Amino acid sequence: MKVKENHAGVMTLNDGTKANYGTIRVTQNMSKLIYYTGKDLREMFKPNMTEEETKKAEELKKLDEKTLMKLGHVAEIFLSEIKELN
Repeated sequence: MKVKENHAGVMTLNDGTKANYGTIRVTQNMSKLIYYTGKDLREMFKPNMTEEETKKAEELKKLDEKTLMKLGHVAEIFLSEIKELN
């Protein structure tokens, strides 16, 4: 499976579940995908945001990855759990 950097799409997991994702990186040992969640994509990268949405997105973009994980904006998954990336 080839992971494209800076790509957003839909991943299908081995159990059939689908989820939106935005690639951040693959871990150094190539075992995990670190990605923006669908929640994050909707809040930080939404086109045509209102002024209020833009302010919130800018605040989120200032946060570190660990904090974004705690807030559900960034997640990680083993590549072995992913059936397909679109």
